[in-house]
Amino acid sequence: MVRHAIRFPYVHDLAALLTVLEEATGEIPSAIREAERLTQFAVEARYPGAAPPVGESEYREAVRLASEVLRWAEAQLH
Repeated sequence: MVRHAIRFPYVHDLAALLTVLEEATGEIPSAIREAERLTQFAVEARYPGAAPPVGESEYREAVRLASEVLRWAEAQLH
């Protein structure tokens, strides 16, 4: 968003941020849209104990998804 000079809300809601980016730049790949699921971890990380512990498979899936988003974002900079 910074690269495209897009004003964005200061929120931890990845669905909202992806929507802003998509409206400004075009389509977001569906695999990247899945990053919306990572929003829950923004809250859980800030408020430990507010949610049940993250299981091993959920952890691995979150890391996989975050890595995929990072690769996509880095590719947008080139």
